[in-house]
Order: sequence, then C-alpha cells, then structure tokens
Amino acid sequence: MGVDVPVANSWRVGVFSGYSRTDFNVDARNSTGEADSYHLGAYGGAQWGALGLRLGASYTWNDIATNRSVTLPHFFNALRAEYNAGTAQTFGELGYRVHAGPVTLEPFTKLAYVNLQTNGFTETGGEAGLHEQGGTMDNTFTTLGVRPSTVATFGQTTAILRGMVGWRHAFGNVTPTSTVSFAGGSAFLIEGAPIARDAAVVEFGADFALSRRATVGITYGGQYGGGTIDQSIQGNFTVKF
Repeated sequence: MGVDVPVANSWRVGVFSGYSRTDFNVDARNSTGEADSYHLGAYGGAQWGALGLRLGASYTWNDIATNRSVTLPHFFNALRAEYNAGTAQTFGELGYRVHAGPVTLEPFTKLAYVNLQTNGFTETGGEAGLHEQGGTMDNTFTTLGVRPSTVATFGQTTAILRGMVGWRHAFGNVTPTSTVSFAGGSAFLIEGAPIARDAAVVEFGADFALSRRATVGITYGGQYGGGTIDQSIQGNFTVKF
C-alpha cells in the first residue's frame, strides 16, 4: 500500500509499506521454514520528454523460523530456530522511449544494490542443534535491456501489452555462506545455493482496463542463468483514486 504525489513539473514521489508471508520447504533435507516480512520504502521518478529516471529505496524486517529433522540409526532430533534478518535495497534506472509505429520501445539501464543482514541463532530440540553467528551478504546488480509495449483492443476492452528482455550481472560474492558450530565444537563454514553471476531476464504481461480507474493484469517473469531457472506468475488488480 502506498501513496505518491506530483512534485514540480516532471517529478512524482511516493512512499509505501507492505507485508508478505513466505513458506518454503526442502523435501530432500526434511526441512521447512516460514518468514513474515514487513516492508517500508520510498520511490520517485521524472520524465523529460522521451527520457525517464526512476529511483527507489526500501527496507524489510524479516521474522524467520526454520524446522529440520536429523535422523540417524537410533538417533532423532526435531530442531527449530527463530531469528531476524534485515534487507536493504536501493535502485536507479534510466530509460529512453522510442516510438516505432504502434509499438513503443524503451531501452534502459538499471543499477541496484541489495544488502542482507542476518542475526545469529541457536537451534533447539536436541544435541544436533547448530549455533549460527549471523552475517551479511551484499550484491550490486546491473541490468541492460529493452521494454516493448503496445495498446490492443479486444472487443470493448483496451489492453496494454508489455514485455522486457534484458541481461543482468551480479557483482560481489554470489554464494551465500554461514559460519556454524555444534555445542562445544569448532566453527565450520557451509554454503547455500549461489545467485547466477549472469542471467537473461524476461517479462511479459498485459493490463486490461475495466474502467477509467480500474485495471486487472497478469505478468510472467523469468530469470535464466548459471544452471538455475527462476520463474513467477503475478496477477494484480489496481484502482486509482
């Protein structure tokens, strides 16, 4: 939820807040987890003819809980951990619109920075519980691409068809690491699934006008690279007032 207002002749700035819930599981490790996330941010943008500038920053407070089972001959532990994390993000984007008949093309370049800071935790539930020291992971991302869009009519309904094709590069350490130890034991390092260093990013969607103030849309997003595939489908309903 957010609000934005025009400033001067070319700018529009706003603030937003939000809540999201994530549930995840790793069947091969008999592990589950959930995260409650609370978001707060600000954004702005300006348009000077064909040239557009967009900026934004946000911070997310994450409350995380994990559960995992350790099963060995004559041994079983059901372990749980609860801890907090914070995610800070900033981005800036510059685009230039070019009209090619009924299609509008916007080549763009985007720079984003993401910082994740995780607090330490100690698992409860048995001797196999781990203690984690907490840590920080930060990455800078650059994206180069183009966004095509056009307006189409289906009967009495007007729709905006849009897409994006780009290439994203990640700077910094792309493999998350964590330093953990058993009770009374020496610390050791474990690694998580890496972020793709280079990836192709695509997006295709459509927004259908229900009235002058209401639209409904659907968007497909994909990221392909580094032996990983990340896909999403998002629906939205927007009312302006």
